[in-house]
Amino acid sequence: MTNYDIMGNIAVVKGDGKKKKELVSQAKKILERPSIKTVVEKSGNVKGRLRTIDTKHILGEKNLIAEYRENACLFKFNVEDCYFSSRLSGERKIIAEKIKMKDKVLVMFAGVGVFPIVIYKYSKPTNVVGVELGKECCKWFKENLKLNKIPKGKIDVVQGDVKKKINDKFVEENGSFDVVVMARPNLKDSFLEWGLKGCKKGGKLFYYGFCNVDEIDELVKNLVKEGKGLGRKLKVKEFVRAGDIAPYKFRYRIEFKVMN
Repeated sequence: MTNYDIMGNIAVVKGDGKKKKELVSQAKKILERPSIKTVVEKSGNVKGRLRTIDTKHILGEKNLIAEYRENACLFKFNVEDCYFSSRLSGERKIIAEKIKMKDKVLVMFAGVGVFPIVIYKYSKPTNVVGVELGKECCKWFKENLKLNKIPKGKIDVVQGDVKKKINDKFVEENGSFDVVVMARPNLKDSFLEWGLKGCKKGGKLFYYGFCNVDEIDELVKNLVKEGKGLGRKLKVKEFVRAGDIAPYKFRYRIEFKVMN
């Protein structure tokens, strides 16, 4: 794993206790890449439910607005106000390729709209609904719909907590979804109840979980058990590594078919 993330024109470096001189030296090397104009240091850990960060400017232009291209799409966002991972670009394409034109898609924890927009650009589903807690993320989500010329009514932005927004009224207004993408953060809560609330019988549910390599079987078993407790039968289609987050700890994509 590298100790920095590239978000289009901005590189976010993890300081890891380095002195300023070392950070400046690293920043000079990063700025040799023509596309990168700004290097900042991520100071402290990701904060709160919105997963925001604080940064310190190291070198280059003083700017926090990223302009990032992925999967033939363009995205803009503030790197401090909006959680974003460029390392999921391959995952977003994989998910998009698993979706059909007739599908209605629900994306939970939609952020600045990257999953919904990539899904729409690749697969042209009937409709995509993205639910996101952060107001700033939703502001950029709407801006990114314009940047990518998404037709009106094809992607809907819902701002709020998934636990409050995905309820009986939500399902009544939007119908059940053929595909639910749970691009969830690394939190203790599974949020499975709300993913299943939106998913129709026979639908697909893509769940992102985090665990050590020797814990994945137990994670999958517990999710199936939780689904059963909620009155839904989950059939495991596959589970694969979808990125590493720490030594021996990985992000996994688990695909379920919701049988009832």
